[in-house]
Amino acid sequence: MAERRRNGPTVFGVMAVISVVLMTSCSKGKETREYAVPSKICGVSVSAKLVQPLLPPGKAIDPGESLTGPDDTQRCAVSIDGDTALEVTGQRYPDVLGAKNIALNYLGVPADELGEVNADDSVMVWDSRIVGVTECTDYPTDAAGRSTRRYSIAINATYPDDAKARREALRQLLSPYLTAAARALGC
Repeated sequence: MAERRRNGPTVFGVMAVISVVLMTSCSKGKETREYAVPSKICGVSVSAKLVQPLLPPGKAIDPGESLTGPDDTQRCAVSIDGDTALEVTGQRYPDVLGAKNIALNYLGVPADELGEVNADDSVMVWDSRIVGVTECTDYPTDAAGRSTRRYSIAINATYPDDAKARREALRQLLSPYLTAAARALGC
């Protein structure tokens, strides 16, 4: 009988721990997006399926202000429940520049922190940022009347937590977003 008493509390203890774990895991539930992913981010039309992987769960989205204003540099933040989820910067340049030059001279990235650049120097990617550059001609950039030669988009994201997934989602979004933003600007 003594042996039975010794095993009784052990079995009871294990069952109690399992019950607490199950109750805790069930009560947390999976976080969900209660907002609809918009067809325009920062005033630029883009497929919701390309943006969705970079947007965290939440209740409400603010898709940000337009990137196509008159200034050479336009900044926009997309927020979920008041917290910034994406930061997008569009910039026009009077010089022919590549992604590396833009990262070093305009985005303030130190030379030892440059991301992975593609062969034609039109895209540079990090774990949480991507920069793409394209041609943009005959668009005045300043009071001196210098015409735009290049246009870039930089996108910063902190979601999803997995850096590889975030990097891939940024790569998928960049090209269509850069093309649509340049077109909206008049490039």
